[in-house]
Amino acid sequence: MPVTPPSAKRLAALALALAAWPAAARVAVLPLSGPHNHSLERQLSSSICGRLGCVPASQVMTGKKVDWDKVHRAKLDGVVVGGLSKSKRPQVLEVSLLSSDGQRAWREHYTISGGHISSSQLVQIRDGIVAAVRAGKTAAPPAAAPAVAAPPPAAPPPAGAAPGAAAAAIAPPPPGAIAPPPPGEIAPPPAGTDIAPPAAGATADLGGPSGPELLEIELAVQALHRSWTYAELDPASSLRTYSLGLFTQPRARLGIYPLRKPEGLLASFGLELAGAVAIGTVLAGSDPAQPKFPLSLWWLDIGLRVRMRLGSWTLGPGAGFRASHQSVSPNSQQTRLDGIPTVDARGLRLSVAADGPIAGPVGLTAEFAYILVLSTGLDTTITGSGPAFDGRVGVTWQVSRPLRLFLSGTFSQETYDVDASSGARSARAAAFGGELGFRLAL
Repeated sequence: MPVTPPSAKRLAALALALAAWPAAARVAVLPLSGPHNHSLERQLSSSICGRLGCVPASQVMTGKKVDWDKVHRAKLDGVVVGGLSKSKRPQVLEVSLLSSDGQRAWREHYTISGGHISSSQLVQIRDGIVAAVRAGKTAAPPAAAPAVAAPPPAAPPPAGAAPGAAAAAIAPPPPGAIAPPPPGEIAPPPAGTDIAPPAAGATADLGGPSGPELLEIELAVQALHRSWTYAELDPASSLRTYSLGLFTQPRARLGIYPLRKPEGLLASFGLELAGAVAIGTVLAGSDPAQPKFPLSLWWLDIGLRVRMRLGSWTLGPGAGFRASHQSVSPNSQQTRLDGIPTVDARGLRLSVAADGPIAGPVGLTAEFAYILVLSTGLDTTITGSGPAFDGRVGVTWQVSRPLRLFLSGTFSQETYDVDASSGARSARAAAFGGELGFRLAL
């Protein structure tokens, strides 16, 4: 008797499995109920329809409700419905799969941040719906039940019987009817009705701010190194350089965004005011025995910023004005230190900021700015200005919905033209260091 080789057996088993595999599943992904979020709807539809065949929602809806006759005519395996809670602290997304007979085959709740859903949540939703659809397709359809006489009415339970016995004595539903849900379960919505969004607080999560806020307060403490140097400095010149070790510089920013959109490309538009001032900066004179000279350093920004949504990230170009100052004051003996010019710079500041999540509560933040200096003050040593820029890059940690911590590196550079008779071609101020702070969104 010939022996079938193992490879032939495996091929035969594969052919049987392929023959038994259900035909391609087809579903419709309906718009979400509750607050409109077209971006979230597109994300859900793209994720689900990447694995299942989809038909347009308009083909299975009459008005704003599911038309189950259309579902049956389209031979769909299910309808994906969902809703967003109106409350945004946090905002909860419910997604359900309804079978072609209107029964709920799968349902889950997800907490989302900023109106956006994470890629891992999209994968969970997609895989859950695909598994539920395939489970429904592979289940064998029940055989047609033969016509039988209606069962006799159940005898009433004896007096004093337990409530469970009374419930058990309830007659089963007639053939073709839908059985009621078990005790303690919530029945699925009737055909043609919307699913109400879950109640606020059904789930909890630390996620970030759910949308643009009216007010933002940012405070940070910077630890910086700063230097003032000259290019082509004549050794005989009276100009003086300096280099400061680490010094502290508190920084603050206040943002007010009266124009806010919960969805779409535009997230917010408003006014920002920011500034920083160095604390305890002093310079030594030629005589180390003399008291040191206070060095005043500060800057102030005011401008407008628009924030745009790019997926779960935001991009914020801005434009405004920068005022910065450097001066050396007399020491306690009223002695002056010559050789370091006083700078009162005024200029146009163009910037772009970006931030977004990278893993759970951890995110990235960055801002870069170019400053077109328009004036440098009254000191005749400084005759003009060159390019000036600053920036910061850091990581963030979302502690709670309104509170975010950040740790960033920061740098800045300013270039000034110097009067040739002073003994140098140009001067440069450069600073770099780090900052630790928090942002509060209200």
